[in-house]
Amino acid sequence: MSSFIETRHLTLDYGGENGERPIRALSDVSLSIKEGEYIAILGHNGSGKSTLAKLLDLILFPTAGEIEIDGKVVTPEGLSDDEIFEIRRKIGMVFQNPDNQLVATVVEEDVAFGPENLGLPREEIRARIDAALDTVGMREYARHAPHKLSGGQKQRVAIAGVIAMMPKCIIFDESTAMLDPRGRREVTDTMEKLNRENGMTILHITHYMEEAARADRVIVISDGKILMDGAPREVFSRVEPLVACGLEAPQGTELLYELSLCGCSLPSGRITVSECADTLEELLSGKRG
Repeated sequence: MSSFIETRHLTLDYGGENGERPIRALSDVSLSIKEGEYIAILGHNGSGKSTLAKLLDLILFPTAGEIEIDGKVVTPEGLSDDEIFEIRRKIGMVFQNPDNQLVATVVEEDVAFGPENLGLPREEIRARIDAALDTVGMREYARHAPHKLSGGQKQRVAIAGVIAMMPKCIIFDESTAMLDPRGRREVTDTMEKLNRENGMTILHITHYMEEAARADRVIVISDGKILMDGAPREVFSRVEPLVACGLEAPQGTELLYELSLCGCSLPSGRITVSECADTLEELLSGKRG
């Protein structure tokens, strides 16, 4: 897989006007994101993870450092409005509240909004609407009113609207935060489908450790800096550093960790519910000391 996004020593300061001291939101962040990766980004509130997302989608521009997207270095001084628009077509964004992203009174009209603004032929727009709604499992709701849908269904319609633009990458900025467990599962399943079946690069910013555990790679940001970057099993086995920066491991992983502190001989790197349950069953049956 080739590198799709590169950040080099990325730094962003907020404020600093009228002699005030600026607030550093990101500090010296260097990342390489390959095309087709499925990455979860974790961090406490104010850690800088959403700021990073806005930088990658060119909603914000860095104070220092460099961003390269699909082989092109992007800086506010060096890009025309058309070039910025073209880059944003490659990186879609799904936000926390789907109501803020839905613009039409009928589902299929909402999905059509982006392609229509691209000036595509009617036949192409129709094909993109159908394909996008099929991808998120919402084709049967094409003629429904978005405001009558559940939270998870609304978010899937918002995702379909982004898919219809045919980006290479989608950033989900805490897109499951306002949903109930069923809605979160629906949206996370859609992310996996986009990545596994469509080869799309997925960046999932989340507070839910169980969601992050489903990704191929986990990046932890703390106080504007990268604290950890690795496979979920590697990152979540480091329970103490996670807790120190205001996060936690998946509940099952944390339970096994606490039991190990009490003297139980348990393996590390167990992160799924089934893995943790199997390990506990072995412990209770006496197969582990």
